[in-house]
Amino acid sequence: MLKGLKAIILERFHPAQYLPMIFVFTLSNGLYLNFRENTSMNYVSLSFCFLIMLSAFFRLRLFDEIKDYKTDLKINPQRPLARNAISISQTKQIIAILILFEIFLSSTMGLFPFFVHLAAITYSLLMFEEFFIGDRIRPHLTTYAITHTLVSVLYGISAAVLATKFNLSELNKFDYFFFLMNWAYFNLFEFARKTYARQEERPGVDTYSSLFGPVGAGFLCLSQVFLGLALIIGVVSQAHFTILAGFGLFYCLFCLYYMIHPTLKSAKLFRNISGAYLLTHYTILVWIFWR
Repeated sequence: MLKGLKAIILERFHPAQYLPMIFVFTLSNGLYLNFRENTSMNYVSLSFCFLIMLSAFFRLRLFDEIKDYKTDLKINPQRPLARNAISISQTKQIIAILILFEIFLSSTMGLFPFFVHLAAITYSLLMFEEFFIGDRIRPHLTTYAITHTLVSVLYGISAAVLATKFNLSELNKFDYFFFLMNWAYFNLFEFARKTYARQEERPGVDTYSSLFGPVGAGFLCLSQVFLGLALIIGVVSQAHFTILAGFGLFYCLFCLYYMIHPTLKSAKLFRNISGAYLLTHYTILVWIFWR
């Protein structure tokens, strides 16, 4: 089991790529309410919060590995589950251990943080079951994606409450706008990573570029950049928003470049820049909220 788990971590979770993103996501959401309330940081709570978020995001990766198993047997036989480096039952055991770990750690942080994260766990499990309507939503790539990336809103709220023990009844509309921003940017992550050049497309594998063409896929990504920025106009100062918007517009140039010249080189550059932009956006939020 341990060798199979290591294979999933190194080959599918990509720590060098995902750990920095999870770190800044946790910090930005965890620090947000401290920033709004003008209170000091609780470093212990933030540390526990990061461990919980790390477990939660890794669980999502394990969910996808199980859900993609039958497809991977045909299309990606080199992946850990498909090549039998680890079994589905062993993967489910790891998922159960991670859930128990999250429940235990969140329960030590107070009753309210516990129930908020429990709600996030529950939604993630519904995702794993594809909301019991998998046959209906699975053929619709965009619908499937946005129903799953919605978990980022719950994870963001959970991170904020775990870090501050804040009462949800005290949140205002701008707070909810901030947490909804996570949805837009996780949609961007999902859309961008499945946007390719024509030479990269594979028969029988739907991508946003194969369904909507390079221009349609590009506009799909651009829509989430502008939506995410629109949601936080009233959350940060005008000076800080200008910085965030500036990086957003800079990213848009690369998106437009791919849309106009959808070559292999521009497609790879677009995906890499998309990841870098998301990391930069959340890093700037950490800088804004840090006290």
